[in-house]
This record gives sequence, C-alpha cells and structure tokens, in this order.
Amino acid sequence: MPLHRKLPKLDLNITNRCNFRCVHCAFDSGIEHMSELSVKEIKKILTDTKELGGERIDLTGGEPTVREDLADIIKVGKSLGYKIELVTNGSIITEEKLAYFRSLGLDAIAISLDGSTYEIYSRIRKVNEKTFKHVLKMIEKSVELGFYTKVNTTVFTSNLHDLPAITQWCIEKGVQENGIYYFTPVGRGNRADELSVEPIRWLKFIKENLLKYDSKIKLSLEFPLIEKDFPKKGLGCILKEDPYHLQILPDGNVYPCAILASYHKPIANLHEVSIKDIWNNKKLWKDYHQKISSEVFRKYNGFCTDFCAFNMKEYTSGKYKFVCPLRKFIAGELK
Repeated sequence: MPLHRKLPKLDLNITNRCNFRCVHCAFDSGIEHMSELSVKEIKKILTDTKELGGERIDLTGGEPTVREDLADIIKVGKSLGYKIELVTNGSIITEEKLAYFRSLGLDAIAISLDGSTYEIYSRIRKVNEKTFKHVLKMIEKSVELGFYTKVNTTVFTSNLHDLPAITQWCIEKGVQENGIYYFTPVGRGNRADELSVEPIRWLKFIKENLLKYDSKIKLSLEFPLIEKDFPKKGLGCILKEDPYHLQILPDGNVYPCAILASYHKPIANLHEVSIKDIWNNKKLWKDYHQKISSEVFRKYNGFCTDFCAFNMKEYTSGKYKFVCPLRKFIAGELK
C-alpha cells in the first residue's frame, strides 16, 4: 500500500495513568495498566521521526501531566524542532506549571470541556464542581500566557444541545480553536451509558447550529458520514487510503489510529523495531492491512466500528458516504 514519504505527526501517549475515569475513554485510561517509555526512549523515537520529516507531536495519555518528567519530554521535543501540543483534562495542571511549560517553548494546550455547566460536564467527566471550575480557569490562563489554546469537546446525546454554548464561551475567552469530536464507542466507551448521536442528526446539527461560528473561531469537526456529492476526497479509513501519522501508546505499541489502538491491534512495538523500520516497511503495512481487514473490518461490515449499533451500511446505501470518524474538518469546508 502507498505511504507518505514523510511522517509529519505523532500522537504520543506518554502514559495511560489518569486521575479521571471519563465514560468514553478509548484507552480505558486509569484502569488499564501500561508500562511507560522512558525519556531516553522517547528521544530516540522523536529523533528517528525527525529524519522521516516529523514536524509535530501531540503529548497525550491518559493524563500526561501525571508524569513528573513531562518537562524533560517537552525539552527533548523542542530541542529537535517539533511543534508540541499538550492534550490534558486540565484538572491537575497549575498556573505555575503552565508558565514553566511556556518558558520551555511548548506551543499549544488542548483542554477537554464537554459542558458549559457543571451539571452537563459531570455526566461525562465525573468530578466535583471545584475541579470543573479549575479546568475553566486553566483554559483562561492558557489563553493569557499566549499558548495556542484549543478546547476539545466530545459530542453525545446528553450534551448535543449545549455545544453552541461551549463554542460561545470559547469565543468570549479568546480560545483559538474548538474541536468537536464524534463519540465512537470504543475502549471504555463500549461500557458507557452515554450514547452516540445518530449520524444524520449530528450532520444536520452541525450545519444548523455550529457553522455560524466559523468566522469567529476555528471549529474542527468529526462526523461519520457526509453527502455523496461532498467534493473533498480522502474521507475514508486512514489505514486503507494512506497513513499520515502514527499513534504510539505508552507500552511502545504503534498504531495508525486511535480506534485500532482501542482494539489492541498494533502494527509493531518500538521495543522490538525502530519507527523508521516500521514506517518504511511496505510488506509490514500490507500484511497488517490484510489482518485488520479480516479481523476488524469484516466484523463490522466493512467499517472499523459499529457506531453504537448504527448500521452504517444502511446509511451509505443511500445519499451518504462513510467518513472515517477520526478525520477532522474545518467548519468552513461544509459550507
């Protein structure tokens, strides 16, 4: 299968430890134990990736701020010339830590916010109100310190109505981007009481309620289907079409995306082979694709997930076509 000559981006899960137990967590963070890559091992990975054209890394988890050596990881990445985004729940980071990370050159902060009120937020992230208020404060502080600040929001049936309020709050606080992501029931999400929004309803909601904010804030969106006349190409499975980034879990397992990571279907492990050897091995990718096609895609009628019992074949037999739920689009692309 074809591969990009470059590997521009890594999603680097530096831990699976977490102080939250969010209902939708793809990696069952805080419950499923994983060994963690050392700073030395991470430096090797980032050095090799730089030789492949690496430009950006997202430091995520789990909750990455539980690692005491997080600053050392940031230093390594910046010394190699990467743009770095820290993806966090915002609950245990402090103003002092944010300022310190800014002094190290950290470029961006992405903080999760799934409700404009504590009542809505706590359905998904079951924490006390003091923690919720601290998260809001850290978003504001991130803006104040000059980080590129992004708010990540996962959409469920329970918070769908609240999405415009979250976006409006982001605009008022000077947040540069609101990423609104479709709940795909994998990992802990398979056991969640929260429900995915029916795909056509979600697409309609975006067009009727969110596109109007496009001129005021960058809105990045995920959706699992789109009209067949939508002109943009490259909508389908990242693995099938052309991988452009890798998801690396704390134990060194490598995946083309978070969904396949939640199914524990690694391409290879970095304790056994280098990232350069993984990325450049066409036979490895071909064999992996064949394996996934038989073990995962066949199970879900040609798709990688059952979308909480929605029959995607019924949707895509009409006027809609499948979109990989991990592909992100800017709101203006839907106008």
